[in-house]
Amino acid sequence: MAPKKLLIAVMLDEVQLSDIIGIDILGNLSTTYLADVTTMDPSFGAAFSSHAVDMELLFLSETLEPTRMTPGIKYLPTTTYDDCPRDLDIVLTGGPLLTHRPAAAAKFVREAWPRTRVWMTTCVGSMWLADVGVLEGHKATTNRAFLEGAKKMAPGVEWLDQRWVVSDKVFERGSDGEKGELWTSGAAGAGIDMIAQYCLKNWDETFVRAMALDGLDFSPEGSHGQFYATASYGAHAVNAE
Repeated sequence: MAPKKLLIAVMLDEVQLSDIIGIDILGNLSTTYLADVTTMDPSFGAAFSSHAVDMELLFLSETLEPTRMTPGIKYLPTTTYDDCPRDLDIVLTGGPLLTHRPAAAAKFVREAWPRTRVWMTTCVGSMWLADVGVLEGHKATTNRAFLEGAKKMAPGVEWLDQRWVVSDKVFERGSDGEKGELWTSGAAGAGIDMIAQYCLKNWDETFVRAMALDGLDFSPEGSHGQFYATASYGAHAVNAE
């Protein structure tokens, strides 16, 4: 599935830490992580060296200064929105406050959107993309508490009441009819399950479970499938107009 090296960008400024935790599932499939684990148990290297993925993760913000995310964490971005490459394999967009809309991030999204093969959002990250204008005509979801507000804010998006939604997106660099993919999820827990399912779909199942899901004790099956167990969110939905 993977090219020689995966280039993955993460939009995480002003988001909840839990929104982007799923990036650890991807990171656990890397050649770097496999090498670390193999120092503790050589059997991992023997079993999975042919499956591990060479990848580079870029953590974005407007500047390279320490940047805030909840709950009071500050991280050092590795590149800015302006300097980040636009030809990416995966972008993960977490869900910031609905007032957090930096112009540099919008420019990055518009330019990287058609050239990125897989775009993922968690929580209200999809509403960030909708504000930028790239979700028009797409199927998507968001944090269930904000779903009705999202429908009013961006009526051109087909908002679905699901834990995660997968649809096609434009991918200008695709060859032989290769399509881009848009994966949007509800709140943080749904985002973790969504990323786990993406990995199970695209890499060897035994490798993914041994390196990421079992090791992190994530179980995207069971009661945490793609659809909600209840018919509606309840009395606490938030109007995000």
